[in-house]
Amino acid sequence: MAKISKQATADGQIVDDYDPSHPTMQQREDVLRDGFSARGWAITNMASDEQKKLTVMEVACGNRSYKLNVFVFPNLAYASRHVEEKRIQLSRDYAEHKREFELPNTGPERCLLLGMYIRDGKTVVSAWDASAYRDHKQPSSCYVRVPALADAMRNGFGQSIDGKDRLVCCFQPDLLAYYLENMRDLHDRVLVDQNLIKKSLDGEPQEIATSKEGQPTDTLGAPPNPIAAELPRNRILYGAPGTGKSHKLDVEVGTYFGADDLNERVTFHPDYTYGQFVGAYRPVPIYREGTVPLLAADRVTDAGKFEPLIDYAFAPGPFLRLLVRALKNPEHNFVLIIEELNRANAPAVFGEVFQLLDRDNGGNGKFPVVMPTEACDYLRSHGLPVSVRLPANLYLWATMNSADQGVMPLDAAFKRRWTFEYVALNASEDVTASWMVHLNFLGGSVPWNVFRAAINDHLRKRDIPEDRLLGPFFMREEELTNAQSFKNKLLLYLRDDVVRHNPEALFRGSSLSYGALADAYDRGEQIFAEGMQFGAVDKAI
Repeated sequence: MAKISKQATADGQIVDDYDPSHPTMQQREDVLRDGFSARGWAITNMASDEQKKLTVMEVACGNRSYKLNVFVFPNLAYASRHVEEKRIQLSRDYAEHKREFELPNTGPERCLLLGMYIRDGKTVVSAWDASAYRDHKQPSSCYVRVPALADAMRNGFGQSIDGKDRLVCCFQPDLLAYYLENMRDLHDRVLVDQNLIKKSLDGEPQEIATSKEGQPTDTLGAPPNPIAAELPRNRILYGAPGTGKSHKLDVEVGTYFGADDLNERVTFHPDYTYGQFVGAYRPVPIYREGTVPLLAADRVTDAGKFEPLIDYAFAPGPFLRLLVRALKNPEHNFVLIIEELNRANAPAVFGEVFQLLDRDNGGNGKFPVVMPTEACDYLRSHGLPVSVRLPANLYLWATMNSADQGVMPLDAAFKRRWTFEYVALNASEDVTASWMVHLNFLGGSVPWNVFRAAINDHLRKRDIPEDRLLGPFFMREEELTNAQSFKNKLLLYLRDDVVRHNPEALFRGSSLSYGALADAYDRGEQIFAEGMQFGAVDKAI
């Protein structure tokens, strides 16, 4: 007699209802055929044996081909052990499928042990590691948890742990090819942990967070990297040019995220887009072997016999790459460094990712976001749900100048999701205490910090904003003794960026164009305004 138990709906909810009808052999074949075809795989030589619940088929994509022995059991249904559990039953003698169950699943012939759950017109495939059932008793049951089925209904992929600590995978049929090529790893590594269940000693199920047989889900193989609790996750360093914002981040990144796998860096610019930041389809060359030699574009150089064709492949951006890494390695902390945040239209670059920036007190994103289809496919390919929140172990650190030419304003809604950290003008001047700058008109060198202070104090008196003043690292030490660098970098910045509309606020001379000032400097003439003192001159340098 049918009993009411927990069921997974097409939208990923869990309700009380009767088990859905079992699929026929024809329906099971259709699921296999449609699932592989959806990802561009060709299916040939499909034949089924209803008595053995076995479908033998060959699948191929590009240069990859497999012979599959697919045991598809239609009886995925309520297991009396628990209302949130389903099972299939291996009722035939083990000797009948011994050869298939003992295939290594690393070669061109493989064995899949599957169950199918079809409800509200939507199908989820459950997959067990057949090798884990070697020499099974008759009958023997394979269990899966309903929350994992619901995950797969909602997000495309789910996992659960059975009573013997074995990982069970659940997924929508279009991930059959992904499962086929990664099945060993998927049965050995926790990728989706919110609904993992195992059996406790007293027989009652209990949730576990992130482990299989006591092993962490982390896949990097390196020790975890703890980070100071006071450091914010969404963080923007701002201040005048040359104050050492990037240097400060570099020091902290080296301290907390030193391994290459733990950090990525990107620089925003006016043409930077959402597709570059998150990901987009891009043309990629593929090659077809021809029968005659080809010539390169110059019509002379031999290009061999491989004819280039253009295909399109999804290229993940730095945000999506690091998000996947963080979700799959919860024991490690990761940071994405964004230089010059406001040189691009930042809210447009972030797109719907903007919503992820809201975090709770634990650092996790408050709201889930579903990205575009191609990004969802990329997440599925890594066994991750398509509805994602920003994990607490992913840090976003950025730098910006607020008054440079070409920067774009940040709206209030975007800004309030970040912690702003002001880098004071002279915060790191002790690093440059020994630096000297050569001045033609003095015939020698003066301390760089003394020169900066004279320029900055003079400009402050003319109400020039602090974010246009000179920070300690505005020039590199080797540039300070180079007359060309002095003119082409420092003098040009002061003339055209700081006092563009009133050059007499800083300079003297009959003509205050940049060209006239550069010529006067070359002649050794004093070009700065009267009354400015640059300290003692060292003639020896």
